[in-house]
Amino acid sequence: MYKAIFGLLGLIILSGQQLQATPSRGTPGYHNDAYQIPVLPNQLRDPVGYYHNKELLFTLVEQENWPAVVKLASALTRDYQNDGVTWYLLSLGYRQQQRWQDAIAPLKRALQLGVRLQRLPKWHDNPNDMMMTLAELYGALKDKRNAMVWLERALQARWDDKPSLMGRSVLSRTPNPHFAAFAQDADYRRLVGAEPAAELDRDARWRHDLHYLAAEIRRLHVSAFHRMSEQAFAHKVAQIDKRIPTLRDQQVVFELMQLLGMLENGHNFIIPAWGKAGNYQQLPVQFYLFEEGLFIVAADPNYQHLVGMQVLTIGNTPALQALAKTGEVNPRDNNMQQAWLGPYYLSLAPVLQGLGIIEHTNEIAVTVRGHDQQAQQLALTPRTMQFNGFPELPRQHPQSGPYWSKLLSDHKALYVNFNAVHERQDVSLDAFNQQLRERLLAGQAEHFILDLRDNSGGNGFLLPSTIATAVLFEALKPNGKLMILTGRNTFSAGHDLLMGISKLTSAVVVGEPSGTRPNAIGEAGWFTLPYSGQIGVISSQFHQQSAAEDSRIWVAPDLPVALTAKDYFAGKDAVLEAALSGLSGTSR
Repeated sequence: MYKAIFGLLGLIILSGQQLQATPSRGTPGYHNDAYQIPVLPNQLRDPVGYYHNKELLFTLVEQENWPAVVKLASALTRDYQNDGVTWYLLSLGYRQQQRWQDAIAPLKRALQLGVRLQRLPKWHDNPNDMMMTLAELYGALKDKRNAMVWLERALQARWDDKPSLMGRSVLSRTPNPHFAAFAQDADYRRLVGAEPAAELDRDARWRHDLHYLAAEIRRLHVSAFHRMSEQAFAHKVAQIDKRIPTLRDQQVVFELMQLLGMLENGHNFIIPAWGKAGNYQQLPVQFYLFEEGLFIVAADPNYQHLVGMQVLTIGNTPALQALAKTGEVNPRDNNMQQAWLGPYYLSLAPVLQGLGIIEHTNEIAVTVRGHDQQAQQLALTPRTMQFNGFPELPRQHPQSGPYWSKLLSDHKALYVNFNAVHERQDVSLDAFNQQLRERLLAGQAEHFILDLRDNSGGNGFLLPSTIATAVLFEALKPNGKLMILTGRNTFSAGHDLLMGISKLTSAVVVGEPSGTRPNAIGEAGWFTLPYSGQIGVISSQFHQQSAAEDSRIWVAPDLPVALTAKDYFAGKDAVLEAALSGLSGTSR
């Protein structure tokens, strides 16, 4: 299950790891100390030779020839001591050979100087990651005192996968082995968010989870109080604490969702599907918001006959009013994200109850209207929640996977569908882009269409090769059209790609406004609540992808196209058709 979760949910939570601006609140441990670090003497006698050896060092790392990495990195750091990259790679070479003690000093030097490993995205070069690695090195040496010091520093610097330390992360179900020597010690367990003692009663455990979440919001969120006051936050926490004895488990989770909702920016959510207590039930249908209203676009096998029907009411609440209510639990960057995720929250029965849309969750009345324009009331029975990623509009594509391409010969256009920023198993993103460039260099296309409508994120380190392909196209075909298709799901790393290309080209944006802002609070710090096991994320970085003064709430399309249910259920892709019409300068 967790492999699938990583592949689908990871599209959002690993997003946009490039071009991070300084966060709005200071990050303890690695900011504002550059004036204390001297520039050490340059011992180089052969600068060109140094450059070639540094290039060779990258190759040795890619080959995982660790003894050779240590030998060459040692020479490079001896000759020139002001480059954090060579110090980092020296430490890496030692670490891969389990030479824990030798790895510490060069990693501390790398942390002082700072590191960016553009060519080696596999390795973790963020300051808080290096702090965590230092904690692991000391842990492997069974030096608990220093391990705890660096562990605390990493967490204070918003290191964002705390649950993995106890094997309670979506990404890792095995406790971190470096801390095995003291993993059962009370102070370590308290620091890493271990499950509370068994003797706590139910209410005390939920209170523990509540205050743990509140503390993680304060620790992880880059600017938790940019939209609300600390007093309002503390008041909400106190209210939930007081009400816990009167609430069922699912109702407590709803209150925690409301608490996250107060943050009012994207990348903050709970997924109540995988916990030990408080998991949700979900309706057997998927809703989607079109221009005409809310419709059912997918359904479980027993409800397939409902696909294509418009939803008029849920309970006694008009569908669009119900959708508006979900804003309480949908912290978002803009209201295109509400159009995207609001329908998802409408599918969660306890959310409907918590928002006052329904009274009971065992059976939910929904009024729908079909092609005959006759309204009918249905009773939908929720089933156990299944989360396979946030919803996309089901599309009939000839291919699937995170990226693929097709030559549209009639339009002399190369169409690239890029719906997730992560690697395919059969061809890397770099290799895929090399294939695209070869087609462009061969003169196979006069126009380039990049479809980002379903791209809600992934690993931002993978973006440069696609940006380079778009820049190459415009250089090769100055009279051609570069079109980017966008929509409400264009979010996180998918949006970073839109921004990266837009800054360097004259791309024409087609479709809907995007699901986030050019400059936005993003990233995703994991939490797992100690008692209930409920999993979620908190936004932990500020991403400045545009000018500091860019206050746009989304990227508006140059060629706006409305999404209508009429077009969709007729199998018509109005956005792509508009882009193709735009290539020739004609209009519909």
